[in-house]
Amino acid sequence: MMYKITTQERMLQNLVCEYEKLADPRLPATSRKSGHLLETCCTIMDLKGVGISKASSVYSFVGQVSAISQNYYPERLGKLYIINAPWGFSGVFSVVKRFLDPVTVQKIHVLGSGYEKELLAQVPKENLPKQFGGSCQCPGGCQLSDEGPWQDPQWTKPPKWARKDDAIEDQPTLSGTEGVSEGLPAGGAPAGDVPAGVVPGRVSAEGRRSGEAYPGAAQPAAHS
Repeated sequence: MMYKITTQERMLQNLVCEYEKLADPRLPATSRKSGHLLETCCTIMDLKGVGISKASSVYSFVGQVSAISQNYYPERLGKLYIINAPWGFSGVFSVVKRFLDPVTVQKIHVLGSGYEKELLAQVPKENLPKQFGGSCQCPGGCQLSDEGPWQDPQWTKPPKWARKDDAIEDQPTLSGTEGVSEGLPAGGAPAGDVPAGVVPGRVSAEGRRSGEAYPGAAQPAAHS
C-alpha cells in the first residue's frame, strides 16, 4: 500500500526525521512528565497485506531500517516489533540479521498475527493504537498524530536545533573600503574562507554539529 503513494527512500528519510525529533523534543518532554529518564523508543512495523510481489522490497526496507537504527541511533532503539509478518519472513530475516550487530538483533522481534499480548506487555494499553490491540484513538489516526507530552507547554522546551541562539547570524557586508583590514578585499574575508572560530553547521540535539559522524534510524513512538 505505501509503495503506491511514496518511495522507499522517502520512508527512510521520514524515519530519520522521526528519530531526530525523538531525541529532542520528544524524549526530554516525556522524561520530565514521567519523572525519570527515558532514552529509547518502541517501534512497530506492520507488514499486513504484504504480498509475494512486494516481498523483496519489504525485505530490503527492513534491512535498511535495521541498519540505520543500529549504525546511527543505537541508543534510541529499545524494541522493534515486526507484526503480521507473512509466511517465510522469519527465514528471510535470519539472513538479514547476519549483517547486524547481535545487540541489535536482540531488540528485533518478528511476530505473526498473534502479536497483541506481547505488544501490551511492552506498551501501556492507553498508549497503544486501537488497531494493534490498545485503546489509543488519536484524532485523524495514531499513525499521523503527534500527540504526546512534547505538545504540552508544561513539559516541553524548544528543541536545541530550533533555538535562535544556536544559529550563526549573518554579519552585514562592509561597503567600500570602510573598516576593511589591510590586505583583505572590500566585503571582509577572502572568498571561500571561514572566519576564525566559526564552524559551519548547526549544533544537533546531542551536541554534535550537522555533518559530523554519529557514533552508531518505521515510526518511533514515545507516547506517555
